[in-house]
Amino acid sequence: MSGERPADQTQRRSPRILATLAAILFSTAILGAVLPVAIWPGEAKLTAPLFCEAPYTEPIIVSDTFHDSEGQSTNYSMYCVGDRGQHTEVGFLRPWLALWALHTAHVIVLVILVRTWRWMATRRTDAPLRIQGNPPLNRHSDVSGEGSCTDNERQGSRPQP
Repeated sequence: MSGERPADQTQRRSPRILATLAAILFSTAILGAVLPVAIWPGEAKLTAPLFCEAPYTEPIIVSDTFHDSEGQSTNYSMYCVGDRGQHTEVGFLRPWLALWALHTAHVIVLVILVRTWRWMATRRTDAPLRIQGNPPLNRHSDVSGEGSCTDNERQGSRPQP
């Protein structure tokens, strides 16, 4: 073990955690830009319990396509509609931000699970050595740390008799 203090290890770990978090936020923002707009606009309906209150309980996603001198544009908006046709407009930004937060939370949980699984796997493989108190075995050295093998054995060949 090196002579580093735990605080030194924490300072080294912080940039990695921040870089991982920045990568997650960036990738989920890209996912959030592609998924609800190009692939599945109806995904915004999943946020209806957050934004649609009684009596406006039915979420509807409306796409408004129009043409102008710059070409064709499509806007998506979520409306909450009541039983008699009354409605309120929620818009696009609030459902998109809610979906971004949901996607980010899913990815963060997935990353934590994978890192925990990898950490547990390495601890399981190291466990017998730590429990017995024996140093890791190196077939090219003896207990004192001095070399007991010939150079030929280290290179994987055996001397010929």
